Amino acid sequence: MAMPSKAKIFEHWMDWLDKKGLDWGEPSCWACGRHWEDEYDIKDPKVSREKIISNWNRVPLQRCHIIAKQLGGSDDVSNLFLMCKQCHDKAPNTLSRESFFQWVEQQDHSRDLFETYLKEIKNFGLDDKIDELTLLIKSPEIMKEIYKKIGIHMNQTGYGPEITVSSIMAALAEYLKNKDGS
Repeated sequence: MAMPSKAKIFEHWMDWLDKKGLDWGEPSCWACGRHWEDEYDIKDPKVSREKIISNWNRVPLQRCHIIAKQLGGSDDVSNLFLMCKQCHDKAPNTLSRESFFQWVEQQDHSRDLFETYLKEIKNFGLDDKIDELTLLIKSPEIMKEIYKKIGIHMNQTGYGPEITVSSIMAALAEYLKNKDGS
């Protein structure tokens, strides 16, 4: 039996997602809530249900088994869940659906990203410059300059290229050092 499409999985979970408050027209990871700004967002309030459902096939989410195949889980839509690659990698492999959903409830992309930024701020010794960093990050002009000074990291786990938080913080640290004349 072939693995069901992401649209079929979404269709199965629509009621559950609705209770969670997920905007069907703005696809996101069902665990952490990560989304892709407007790239996959359907803004037309009159769009058909079929268009919304089929849109989920385009989203870079992975089909994750709630009960892993190695533990006897099936490819049935009721055992599949759509998650970003990071959540899929961290998800528990267990026989307990309850544990899986308990884990899902604790995921939060915004919190994780914030914690990553705090860690990198500490790594680059910028703890005392958080207010200044906040202003820099909010400035599109400065961030445009920062992005000119960093490269795209080729992810070693096969997920493709990305700009790492450590690259951004390294460039911001250099910017502050040059600005301060240190």
